[in-house]
Amino acid sequence: MKKTMLLLPLAFLFFGCDAQTSTTKTIATSRVEQCSEGEYAYSLPVDIEKYTHAMALFSQEGGVNPYSTTQFKQTCHSLPQVEDKLAYIAEQSAQATLPYPEAGKVLYFKQVDDTVYVVLEAQEDGWAGVSAAMAAAEPVITRNIQLNSSMKHVMFSYAPGDEKQS
Repeated sequence: MKKTMLLLPLAFLFFGCDAQTSTTKTIATSRVEQCSEGEYAYSLPVDIEKYTHAMALFSQEGGVNPYSTTQFKQTCHSLPQVEDKLAYIAEQSAQATLPYPEAGKVLYFKQVDDTVYVVLEAQEDGWAGVSAAMAAAEPVITRNIQLNSSMKHVMFSYAPGDEKQS
C-alpha cells in the first residue's frame, strides 16, 4: 500500500489529469485526429504579442524568421454551423492576430485543387502598418487552414481569373 501511495504522485506528474472542458481541449501535436467530430484544431502563438512584434520587425528589417522558433498552443474548438469551415477558421485566425477584429473579416475565399485563396478586409482597406500586421497574421492563418485540411498552399490574393470585387 505504501509503495502505491508513493507512486501515485509520479503517475500524476507523468500522465497528468485532464480537467479541461470538452469544448476546448489542448492537443499535443498538430494531428487533427485528436479533435472530436464537430471540432476544429486551432493554433495560436503562446505569446501572441511577442510573436506579432517579432514578425513586424522581421517583415521590416529582415533577419531570422521568428515564426520557426515560435511556440504554439493548439486547442480544439467547437465548429458552429457555417457555410465554409476553412473560411471560418481563416477568419478566426485573422481576427486573433490582427490589431483590429474587423480587419480579419474574410472578403473572398476560394479553393482550387490544393490551394486556398484568401482576401481579408485588411488587404482591401489597409492602414499604416498593415503589411507588418499581415506578416504576422498570414503564417497563423496558413497554419490553421493546413491543420484542418489537405490544402498545401494558402495564397492571400484572388484566384487566377478572378478579380477584385467592387
